[in-house]
Amino acid sequence: MSATSAPSVPPVPPYGPYREDCPWCGSRRLRARLRGDGPRQGAPHRSPVERCADCRHVFRNPPLTPGPEHPLVRAGVRFRHRLAARALYRHCPEPESWLDVGTGDAEFPRTARTHFPYTAFDGLDATHRVLRARAVERVEEAFVGRLTDPHIAARLRERYDVVSLFQYLERVVDPRAELRAALRVLRPGGHLLVDVADPRRLLPVHPLGLGAELVAQGCTVLTGSRGHRVVARKDGSAP
Repeated sequence: MSATSAPSVPPVPPYGPYREDCPWCGSRRLRARLRGDGPRQGAPHRSPVERCADCRHVFRNPPLTPGPEHPLVRAGVRFRHRLAARALYRHCPEPESWLDVGTGDAEFPRTARTHFPYTAFDGLDATHRVLRARAVERVEEAFVGRLTDPHIAARLRERYDVVSLFQYLERVVDPRAELRAALRVLRPGGHLLVDVADPRRLLPVHPLGLGAELVAQGCTVLTGSRGHRVVARKDGSAP
């Protein structure tokens, strides 16, 4: 008699290591905002949320590593892709070159191309999914790695008119380093588009943190800083 197969259940998402300090400012003054159903209690889709008492940055701790999204979530993301592309269009209607960071299968460039048909889209991702995106012509050039990798930073320095970080800063260990690296691959006068999935989870809890960081790095913030989407222009004085 064959053994009865186990019922099919969704896999438990992997979690990263628990952090003792804030990934944005390095402070160790963390305060829990949500407890009781994190991975240590066996819940497969949630982890505790903590808030930095110094910069008010909010993040999941331990972080949930990226994984396949639920179809309903993906539909919402596609809608936000369109809104983000329109927001950038108001300030930069005809960019020649665009790098989408953390692009995955390049769903965002695929949507943005309807508003920017003459723009050359490239993609960067930590996984090889970006190579598949290039194979189906969603991006023209594909780079595997991170902007903070020295060989990528040197190759792409001041190359792009637009760099987009769409729901990306929430998923990295050091969002400040990634933000600065994104500015370095922008040309002077280029535009940075940052979109955060959940304003309660990252900088938009106190969004002036992101705006202040961009200004300190030589940018002009072109949109209101209290939403989940920020468009900024890199000034000529930027490092």
